[in-house]
Amino acid sequence: VFEMRKYDKEFKEEAVKLSDEVGVKQAAAQLGAPYYSLAEWRQKRKAYRNHAFVGSGIHRDAPLSKTERALMKQV
Repeated sequence: VFEMRKYDKEFKEEAVKLSDEVGVKQAAAQLGAPYYSLAEWRQKRKAYRNHAFVGSGIHRDAPLSKTERALMKQV
């Protein structure tokens, strides 16, 4: 039975940092996280930088409103 695990924002950020140091395959093995998930997190970080993981850690796919973009620039 396949069980989908959810990872919080902090875990994803640290996992991506670890993968920068040791590679995706080794980081996934060390953390017990699926390789494909870690590879996806790295892609999201590259595309969205500091805003890749919001809330529960799941990036929303909807475009940001003008107000949201303005607020992000303030951060």
